Order: sequence, then structure tokens, then C-alpha cells
Amino acid sequence: MTREQDIGHIRALLQRRRRDLLSTAMAARSEAESLKAQDRDPEFEENAQIELADYTLSSLMETQRRELIQIDAALVRMDQGLFGECVDCGADIPFERLAALPFAIRCEEDATEHEELTRHRTAVEAMPTL
Repeated sequence: MTREQDIGHIRALLQRRRRDLLSTAMAARSEAESLKAQDRDPEFEENAQIELADYTLSSLMETQRRELIQIDAALVRMDQGLFGECVDCGADIPFERLAALPFAIRCEEDATEHEELTRHRTAVEAMPTL
């Protein structure tokens, strides 16, 4: 398979995942709306369960929203001919990495370096000031 065919395969997977996420998001929204529309029981435990379910659905929808953003960004990079190219060094990202992590924008080496820098920055920011 050529790299172009590999990218076409990944595009099809991303588009399928995008459709699945949108379908699941619509079902989750519908579930959240039906929870909110239910008559509220004055029992505290009942309300706590409904609030927990609402929170869980909201978290799920946020996670799906983030994944949709990543999918859309990957599809845009495909359209621009930039998909599979490391944003830091410009090298081709191996197909195996893209197949496992289609949102990857960095080669493994640069991704590791970026994560280490981010961790270091976060640790420095969390240090107390005197």
C-alpha cells in the first residue's frame, strides 16, 4: 500500500468515527434532556442520582467534543496535504503511529520531547513562590 492509500484508509476511519461520535452525542443530549424534564422527587438521594447522571453525560459530551475537534483538525491537515508530517521537524510520521493515533501531529521523538517540556513547564508553574 502506498502512503496515499494509507492516508485514505485513515481518512475513512476518521470519518466513520466522526459519524459515530455525532450519533452518540445526539443520543447523550437526548438522554440529558429527558433527565432534566423528569419530575423532581423531593428525596435528596433521587436528586443526587439525577445530578450525577447529568454530570456524567456532560463529561461524556465534552470528551466527544474534544475528539471531534481532533478529528476535524486531522481531516483539514489531510485536505491541505500536511497530514502525517511532523509539525516540529517536518519528517513523515510513521504509518503505524498514525494508524494508532490518527490525531498525531508530531513524530514520536518530537512528541516525547514536547510532553517532557510540557511536564516541566507545569511543574515549574506549580512551584510555590516566595
